[in-house]
Amino acid sequence: MSSSVISPARPELILKGLGKLWTSLGQEEKQQGKPTVLRACAMTLVIATDDSDGGFAASQTISELMREHPSRGIVLAVTEEAEKPVQARVLAQCWKPFGKAQQICCEQIEITACPEDWPKVGPILTGLTAADLPVIFWCRHKAALSPFATHDEKAGLQAIIDLSTKVVIDTSGEDAIGAFDLIDRLRGQGRIVADLEWTRLTPWREPISQIFDNPDHDLARFHTVEIAYTHDRPHASALYAAGWLSAPHSAKVSFVKVKGFGPGLHRISLRSDSEQIDFERTGPECMSLHSTNGRQRSYAFQYTSVDNLMKEELSVLGPDASFNLAFKRAQELLR
Repeated sequence: MSSSVISPARPELILKGLGKLWTSLGQEEKQQGKPTVLRACAMTLVIATDDSDGGFAASQTISELMREHPSRGIVLAVTEEAEKPVQARVLAQCWKPFGKAQQICCEQIEITACPEDWPKVGPILTGLTAADLPVIFWCRHKAALSPFATHDEKAGLQAIIDLSTKVVIDTSGEDAIGAFDLIDRLRGQGRIVADLEWTRLTPWREPISQIFDNPDHDLARFHTVEIAYTHDRPHASALYAAGWLSAPHSAKVSFVKVKGFGPGLHRISLRSDSEQIDFERTGPECMSLHSTNGRQRSYAFQYTSVDNLMKEELSVLGPDASFNLAFKRAQELLR
C-alpha cells in the first residue's frame, strides 16, 4: 500500500503521510477481522542512487532486505527525469511469516530529486530517521562518490554521511588507489565503513579459516602469501585477501596475474617450510582447496548477489575488526 505523491517533500509532510498509512492499515485489519499489524523497525536503511532506473532496483533491494533486517527504508533516487520540487511517497512493505496470520510491516519512503536538488535531500532526512536506532547509508550514487564530484554533489553526500552510523560502498571494478582513498576519507570522519568487495571474499575466507580452526595448523608458520588475480592489476579484492592473511604475522606477499575463469581473485596460496596450501578456482562454478600434506576438498563457486552481500553487512552494525585490519595492511601493500 502506498500514499499519493508528497510535494514538496518536507519532513513533516512525509511523517504525516506515514501516520495516515499506519492508520489505514490498522483499519483494514479490523474490518477484515484479522490480527493487528505488527510494526517492525530495527534501523534506518538509506540507499542513495543515480541509476538510470530512477531508484527501482534500490526499492526492490530494500523490500528484499526488510524480511531479515526490518527497517525504515529510504530510497533517494537522483534522476534527470525527476519533477521539481523534490517529491516523495510513503508505502508499507508487509509480509506474513510462514504459518502466521499476523502481518509484519515496515515503512518505506521514496524520495526523487533531479541532480541540482541533490544537496537538498540531506536536510529532508534529518527528521526522518528512526529515533535512537542505527542509520545505515548505502551509497550507490556514483557521481557523488567520484573523485570528480562537484561541490554540490559532495555537499549532498556529506549531509547524509553526517546522519549515518555506518556507510556502505562497493568498490568492485574500481581502481584500488581511488577506492582506498575514498574509504580512508570516510573513515577519517569517524564513520564505520564497509566495502561490499570485502564481503565478496566470504566464500574464500570461510574455508581457509576452517583450516586454522584446527590446532595442528598455525597461520604463523606460513611465511609467504601469493595472490593470483585476473585483472590488469590487483584490485581491492586481491589486496584485501592479501591484507587479511598477511597482517597477523607480517607474512611476505606477492601478486601474480593469471588467466582465470572470471574477473577478480583466482587463487590464494599459503607457504610454510613444510607445507603449501592452495585455494583456487578450477572452473566457472567450482573451487578446490588442496594441501601438499594431503588435504583436498572441492567447493561450489557462484557470484553472490548484491542483496545477499547487504544482508551479510547489515548483520554487522558495529566495527568489523577483520576488515579494519585487512584494510590497513592492504593500504601498505598498495603503497
